[in-house]
Amino acid sequence: MSAKPKGASDFQGAAGVQSFPQGSDSGRTRNLLPPIKNPSGAAVRAMRYQLLAAARALFLYEGKQAGLTHPANSHRTAKCMYTSRGVDVPILQSKEHGGAFYGNLVICGSVWACPVCAAKIQERRREEIAAAIVWAHKHGLQPVMVTLTFPHYAWDTLSVLVKQQADALKRLRRGNPWTRFTTSIAYQGLIRGLEVTFGENGWHPHTHEIWFVSRQAAADLSTPLLIEKEKKIREKNADYPELLEGQVDMRSQILNRWRSSCARAGLLDLNNRAQVAAFDAHAVNVKGWCDASDYLAKQDESRHWGADRELAKASSKAGRAKGMHPFGLLAEAAEGNRIAGAKYLEYTKAMFGKSQLFWSNGLKAKVGIADLEDKEVAKEMRDKADVLGRLSLIQWRRIRSAEQRSQLLEAAEAGGWGGVLVFLAQLQKKPPPIRQGPRVIGSG
Repeated sequence: MSAKPKGASDFQGAAGVQSFPQGSDSGRTRNLLPPIKNPSGAAVRAMRYQLLAAARALFLYEGKQAGLTHPANSHRTAKCMYTSRGVDVPILQSKEHGGAFYGNLVICGSVWACPVCAAKIQERRREEIAAAIVWAHKHGLQPVMVTLTFPHYAWDTLSVLVKQQADALKRLRRGNPWTRFTTSIAYQGLIRGLEVTFGENGWHPHTHEIWFVSRQAAADLSTPLLIEKEKKIREKNADYPELLEGQVDMRSQILNRWRSSCARAGLLDLNNRAQVAAFDAHAVNVKGWCDASDYLAKQDESRHWGADRELAKASSKAGRAKGMHPFGLLAEAAEGNRIAGAKYLEYTKAMFGKSQLFWSNGLKAKVGIADLEDKEVAKEMRDKADVLGRLSLIQWRRIRSAEQRSQLLEAAEAGGWGGVLVFLAQLQKKPPPIRQGPRVIGSG
């Protein structure tokens, strides 16, 4: 472990989000961060498309720096919802919800890099996780949220951290002690969500896991307050004893194993007493009796997140005290912040090919969930839809060049194909936009 500067913190806490110097205003992204209060669906969609345009600009820059003949080949997200797969681009409208969307376009399916695909994928995954929690309660199991983190510093590179984290997670579940522990709580499997944020102490990869265990298992008995809380829960249920004597305290067992695993993976120095004390206080959080609670708008900070969306909607947490999600970095890059652009590119490289959600082997089958890849989910169309009309490739190039993809869909929803034609006529009269795309220094 490298030495820590005086005053540096082991854990990213309430000190706030990394402060970036503001760049030039592009005229298109000033309101991306912080999010507006109670945004309409159209406003949210517009923000996603603006972020996608910023991501494309960054990947094109990277492709040009690498000397690629086709710079858009640097990352599949550079072509997402931009490149046509046919001779035209149909505009469709859902019969059930009335929402308009495009057809015949490349869909990248990247939950890490693409704000448009991530929104759809994560909503589907949220539904799957909610179904798993309902399944657990139906079968007499207790869903327990287990959050695992570790020390990290501003100089750490994300690619190294995620490799060490993966090593620690493997070590956590090895050997006879793990088998004995899981047997004692009737462990049936887990869903693990990987989340990455960036703050004043650098990159902060961590996991939220939902474990499905016995209803008798005690999640956390580490303080008198939590012990009393557990007793009250048990008093309300006649299916299992209210007494706690002899019960396995999940947090203490997990903490002991996670401490050892992180040390072996190079994430913790056991000789550093201050670091170990901070680790023991913050590295493991265990919350019992999680449910598939719904949420208000993600901007409403007064409401807590339920277990299912804590896992699957991680990318919507931009601006929280514990750090900024990389889509927040992308928004800063769209404003002209070069450092943020470099950090976003570092993030996409480090996370490429990794799964945001992992289910224990066989668990999806038990719950009755189809095992689909992210790209399949992104392409999936559940609603029946009508084709309102078809844009020629010339019209489509004009729309995307003016960065009006979201606005055209609004026109379609408001006025059908007639509204689209009026929008196209008005757009043709407007001067072309001044391009002031994201600027970066290096690639992180």
